[in-house]
Amino acid sequence: MIKHKISAAITIFALLFAGAWILDHQTKREFYIPVDEEVVELLPAENQVEAGNERNLKVFEPREYVRIQAAS
Repeated sequence: MIKHKISAAITIFALLFAGAWILDHQTKREFYIPVDEEVVELLPAENQVEAGNERNLKVFEPREYVRIQAAS
């Protein structure tokens, strides 16, 4: 009886682990290390009206999580 419980627990863990592994590889994002003072061009994907208004923003510096800019 205890062997069935152990094998069921190992099977459930293996299925969850394999599912998480597959999901991780399907949703993998590529990251890059920016060069100093690199400017990145950002375009909103879902807003087609403002597609012509391109904004060039500087990449965040290390430990810079929020950038406050004055309204222009």
